[in-house]
Amino acid sequence: MNTLNFDLLPGQRPHKNILSIFEEEKRTSHGYVRVSAPMVRYSKLEFRRLLRQHGVKLAFTPMVIADSFIHSQKARDNEFTTCLEDVPVISQFAARDAYEFSVASQLIYPYVDGVDLNCGCPQSWAISKGYGCGLLRHPELVCDIVKTTRRVLPQNFSISVKLRLLNGAADESIKSTVELARQLEKCGATFLTLHGRTMWQKTSDPLNITAMAEIKKSIQVPLVVNGNVRSWEDARDLHAKTQADGVMAARGLLSNPALFDEKLQERDTPEECVQQWLDIAIRAGENIHFQCFHHHLTFMWSTHMKRKLRLEFNNFTSKQQVFDFFEERYGLRPLAESYSSPFQYTDCVYPKVGDVSNVVAVSENNTWNENSNGKFFNEFKENEISKEQDDFELEGSFFTELD
Repeated sequence: MNTLNFDLLPGQRPHKNILSIFEEEKRTSHGYVRVSAPMVRYSKLEFRRLLRQHGVKLAFTPMVIADSFIHSQKARDNEFTTCLEDVPVISQFAARDAYEFSVASQLIYPYVDGVDLNCGCPQSWAISKGYGCGLLRHPELVCDIVKTTRRVLPQNFSISVKLRLLNGAADESIKSTVELARQLEKCGATFLTLHGRTMWQKTSDPLNITAMAEIKKSIQVPLVVNGNVRSWEDARDLHAKTQADGVMAARGLLSNPALFDEKLQERDTPEECVQQWLDIAIRAGENIHFQCFHHHLTFMWSTHMKRKLRLEFNNFTSKQQVFDFFEERYGLRPLAESYSSPFQYTDCVYPKVGDVSNVVAVSENNTWNENSNGKFFNEFKENEISKEQDDFELEGSFFTELD
């Protein structure tokens, strides 16, 4: 039985049927759903706006720690913003048990079209705390989380899981992952996302295409595949080899938000993406922090800049410096109408679920630090430093997909 009990909340909208997106895109020329991955700190509303202008049909929020979202209003404000046009969007949570995931899902239900359980994050901190890939050690727990959440949410609301291949020898890994996927389907999962490596494999290891294709054939619900998608050609080839219903990209979209744009099919970020990002920043105002605004441009445009310009750009500390830089160097500036048409954001008011209060405090250690760089950017900078020692252009390990 559905336990949600709340009146119409500000900004609440009809939910998009996620399965209908898979059906619609199957009939297109490319035949699959183009999906932007959940990326901590980087797949926020403003970036989702940009991606939707370039072919992304299904967008995820950043991964959010469910416990923090339940207990901290600050965590909710920092990690989730939306608007009426933010459709379709799925919120991904890292959770350790059915209570955390189901409660966080009920809280965010009015404002998203689905929720996703992260079982794919391979970082050591996540595994040690029982998040991400740590859950794959306990397949029965993953099934319980999906089953419990399905009982408290409407049947047509999407509940999905992002997985990696289970550990073991090749045949054993495929067999156990197929079994888990089938169990999740029985428990009520709407679709699954699969990264084609195990939790212990590195990005230098090849994707297990055979396993991905076998799992696709073994389940009835849609399967989204993920890994090493850096270009339109990569997405097309991964779909062709796996026959998956969707293809997800993460770091490839950071380095080129137009990756899924079939009209452009460019490997590097086109100027129009930068132009659109400058316009978005003006219209978002204080809703987009300098660090996020600047980091996205670092990801997008570093391959277009020589070493001296990169060093200059990396030392900027204000949005105006960025605007001046792109106008002086490339003739790019926010359009005049951007200044007179600010974005409208939803003032999210969360329903009370059970005995959870909106004002319960939580230790700051349990919330994301908005001011930290985050893993994506730290890896990017490390790569930049090593490349600059040899005076090479930025490229390489940062753009290899982890999750």
